[in-house]
Amino acid sequence: MKAEFQVTYFLWIARKDKSGLAPVYIRSKQNSDKQIAYNTGVKLHKEQWKEGKNRPKSMPDKLTELEGKLQATYKDLVAQGHEPDLKALLFHLNDSRKPTDKNIVAWCDDYLKAPYSAGQKKSVATLKTNLAGDAKKRKAGFNPSLTFDKLTKPRIKSFFEWLTAQGVANNSQYKRLRALINVAEHANLNIAELKNYEMPYSTANALKPRLTWQEVKKVIDTEAKTELEQVAKDVFLLACFSGLRIDDILTLNQGELHKFYYERTQNKTKLPVLVTIHRHNERLFKKYIDGVGYTRQTLSAALKPLLKRSGLTKKVTRVQAVGFAFNDVVRAKYEEIAFHSGRRFYARLLNDLGCGGEIARDELGHSFKSITDLYAGSQEHNYRVARVRKAIESIKEIYEELALMKVA
Repeated sequence: MKAEFQVTYFLWIARKDKSGLAPVYIRSKQNSDKQIAYNTGVKLHKEQWKEGKNRPKSMPDKLTELEGKLQATYKDLVAQGHEPDLKALLFHLNDSRKPTDKNIVAWCDDYLKAPYSAGQKKSVATLKTNLAGDAKKRKAGFNPSLTFDKLTKPRIKSFFEWLTAQGVANNSQYKRLRALINVAEHANLNIAELKNYEMPYSTANALKPRLTWQEVKKVIDTEAKTELEQVAKDVFLLACFSGLRIDDILTLNQGELHKFYYERTQNKTKLPVLVTIHRHNERLFKKYIDGVGYTRQTLSAALKPLLKRSGLTKKVTRVQAVGFAFNDVVRAKYEEIAFHSGRRFYARLLNDLGCGGEIARDELGHSFKSITDLYAGSQEHNYRVARVRKAIESIKEIYEELALMKVA
């Protein structure tokens, strides 16, 4: 392993702009069979380049600073036992890391300083508590000194058995697995036992309580107290009346709004979807087509108080799987409602209005009709009764019309 990283520059003449300035790139094949190139953001004229030396005649301050960062990051990663290539150096270039061992708790601390999403950090923070324990609550962790090099398949299994004994639900255990993988990748470690580990029991989320039209109507009629709460309410109602996933709503500007439909490629499935524009969602689409400006976590926290004030306070029960056992969890309904509940509501609403099946599947962008059917469930009891009553009471008019339509 070399003591320093060899920085090689090249001037990409073929990409020069109208003024004759060409971008300066770094390239490297160190520890990698594949050529890696990186645009430094610096542009120079060909006359400023030292031919045959792969460097400028006079080094710009920006390149000097970048080279210093690359060398420092290289030494840091080498000290931790890695063999970093240019791709790894660029990934970790602005890290505020510096644990030099492979202690997982230390890497969790390091991960929490990096610019990851709030949701990812929340999962890693919980993982850290599981491993290190909670001194304030006098609660011991699984193993505070556990290192990645000791993370064998039996040890991973024993960790999840320990979580089961602590009463952690299966779907939450799966989040711990994802957090472990994320922290390992942050540490630039590829642990096959971790990536290939399969949970021995079901990790499927229990079906969330479904919303009714009456409940959604109450949310519509509930006044928001703050600007943030209004945005959260709007986003929730847009989910209820478009069926879009929250990630797609937060990035509405990635799609195109037409007169009668909204068109985009879904973030999760990478498949196209066309959503019908109607009077319950048109205003919201136009209002947020350029972006929402808040994270899902921020909006979710703002939505809960509004749902509570709208009257969604009745107790609901859902089954929570812990290992191979099942527990009943009783909570207020508003605590169980999320933005994805709006997507389920839209599936049920379409089904109730006679637009189920393939129509609802295409409207929600599902790959399989069976998923849409699971979301929609059976028709609401009161709605079914009303539909049957209306149909039966109009039977005379229907048969008279059929008689008139009868042809020889």
